[in-house]
Amino acid sequence: MEETGMTLRLIENLQKLGFTGNEAKVYASLVCLKQAKASDIAESAGVPRPKIYGTLRGMEKKGYVRIIEGEPTLFCCVQPEVLILRIRADFMLSLSETASELNSLSPGSSNFASESFYGEQIRV
Repeated sequence: MEETGMTLRLIENLQKLGFTGNEAKVYASLVCLKQAKASDIAESAGVPRPKIYGTLRGMEKKGYVRIIEGEPTLFCCVQPEVLILRIRADFMLSLSETASELNSLSPGSSNFASESFYGEQIRV
């Protein structure tokens, strides 16, 4: 995978969304490759061969990659639109749960400001 400025920014953005560096490289490579053998993914993504299977299995557990059993075993990524919707849903759930837990730490009406640093109303 050619490391252009856009690609590096994509890798950084995927990492901000919770991907490891290797997962980000693998996902971006798989979007290009569609489906591939682990050895081809490792080469394309620039991920060391000894780490590729662990990375791919971990990504399958997270729902980012599908394994196509066969000879050879192939791997493909979930569609970017599906990935983004899944990450958004997980993030919104985490935000909601965190807000509830934080509010439960402070029973009754709080003395906290009801606006964020950006002047937006916080809705819980």
